[in-house]
This record gives sequence, C-alpha cells and structure tokens, in this order.
Amino acid sequence: MRKITCMIVEDEPPAMQLLEDHIAKVPYLQPIRKCYDGAEAAQFLSAHQCDLIFLDINMPQLNGIELAAMLPPYQKIIFTTAYSEHALSSFEFHVIDYLLKPISFKRFMQAINKLQYLTAPVSVAEKQTTEESHDFLFVKSGKQIHRINYAGIYFIEALKEYIAIHTNTGTVLVYKRMKEMAEQLPAEFVRIHNSYIINLQYIKSIEPGLVEIHNAKLPISNSYRDLFNQRISNRLI
Repeated sequence: MRKITCMIVEDEPPAMQLLEDHIAKVPYLQPIRKCYDGAEAAQFLSAHQCDLIFLDINMPQLNGIELAAMLPPYQKIIFTTAYSEHALSSFEFHVIDYLLKPISFKRFMQAINKLQYLTAPVSVAEKQTTEESHDFLFVKSGKQIHRINYAGIYFIEALKEYIAIHTNTGTVLVYKRMKEMAEQLPAEFVRIHNSYIINLQYIKSIEPGLVEIHNAKLPISNSYRDLFNQRISNRLI
C-alpha cells in the first residue's frame, strides 16, 4: 500500500501527542512534519507537499479555517477541534472528516478509512453495478403495493412500528424498520437522526443542529452529525 504523507497542525501538546500516537499505529501513514501554529504550517506548505493534514481549528495567529482557505482545493484535510459549532464553517473546504477531541483511535481510523474510500479508484465491476441499479422500489402499504421513485422521496420518518415515506406525490405509510429501509436506499440518502433519513437532493439550508428539506426542518442528532457533515462537505465547491 502506498504511503500517505501527513502532518499535524496543533497548538496543544497533549492533543499533538495523541495524534502522533494514533499515526504511529498505522503503517501506511508517514508523518513528515508537526507544527504548533498555523503560520508555521503555512510556511512549510508553501514549499512542500503533503497528502493529508490533521488541522486544529482553534489556534493563535492563524487558525485552521484561515489556513485551509490559503491551501489549494485538492488538499486533503481532517479538521480536529474541541468545539462542534465549527463544523458548518468547515463545509466550504473539501475536508475528509471532522474529529472532535478527545479523538479515540476508533474514530481516527474511521476518518482514515474515509480518505481511502474517497481516493480509491472505482473498479469496472463497481461501475457496472452502479449503472445497473434501479431508480425505484416497491413498498406495501395496507393492501396496496406502491411504486416509489427514489428521486421523488424528500425524507423518511420513523413512526413507532411504521415508517412514513414523504414524497412529491404524498406520504406512504409502510410497516418496516428504519434500519431495513436505510439498507435499501441509494447513495443520495443519509440518516441524520434515529427518526429521519433524508434525500440530499432536496436540502434547502443547513443550520446548527437542523436541516431544512422540502417544507420541514429536521433535527440532526449527535450520533449522525459526523456522517452528515462528511456527506455535505464532499458536495461543496
């Protein structure tokens, strides 16, 4: 496996040490630099290339958001911070992930796995599978079977033992578990809460803890926030 060069930009020594320890456990990560402030990192990056930057947001002089704005759009970044409210600010950059301190090794590896997935070449078999996938599903509601186009689904809501599929032609109630439904949906859908799965195509706006989709404002729970942030950041230009 090709080595991934990485650097840490972090002004807190304990957080720096924790990231160094995590990196040391992954054979294909090759640390090339650690910087304790954004200005030092900017100077280094002006003359050197690095595959991945672990970038703290709260730093004196030049913070992580300001530094990211100075870097080329293809630069891979994983933001690290103790404050979740910075997530929306980071959306304007092509971030791989957004990690909240203290960062566990399990959560660290989830971010690294996202990097590998996003940069991996797509195989011929995967392309064929995508091309052959259906754009609709059939669901049973009462005594009727409905055909529902994925593109017409705004969001799906859990209602005790039922789920409500809100579409551009109305709402269909189905006796099904949310988890089973999530497994059948294509990539345009993302779960944001135990009670909600949304279609990314219909998002109108995002604010801390809420997403507006169609004519509803739906909550984003802490359990699904990181996944949602990642899916949104991949779509920003």
